[in-house]
Amino acid sequence: MPLSPEKIADLRLKHLEMIQAVVGRMSSQCATLKNYCVTISVAVAGFAITLQRPIVALLTLVPILSFSFLDARYLQLERRFRERFDAVTAEGWDTPPTFSMGNRANPVSPYWSAFFSWSVAGFYLPLAIVAVAAVAIARQVYDKLL
Repeated sequence: MPLSPEKIADLRLKHLEMIQAVVGRMSSQCATLKNYCVTISVAVAGFAITLQRPIVALLTLVPILSFSFLDARYLQLERRFRERFDAVTAEGWDTPPTFSMGNRANPVSPYWSAFFSWSVAGFYLPLAIVAVAAVAIARQVYDKLL
């Protein structure tokens, strides 16, 4: 039984809504990762200040690097799904959608392009620079590194 053009258009819209929901979840996950990174970094820096041990503040680089790699992966996946969204909208509206949501169907997006983007490197790099600068300043204040 063939589908009516109106039904096919409805199915296409549902498919696009599904893809858009995935993009939205990826985007909110990136924001959550940034919040967690700042929280953990501030906690570790506060701990270092409490101990009066500036070198301990360098431990903030561990979560900063970890969260930056994870954030870049989410951004890469988000970009792949956005490209999938564009590909689905470019398809003809007279053929029924496949409802393909697998990652293999998505166009390839390079990881390092996402890692060095303004939303990943532009956030985590200044955070790392501030952490290192805080260690240097604390070293001068406490007159010791360890």
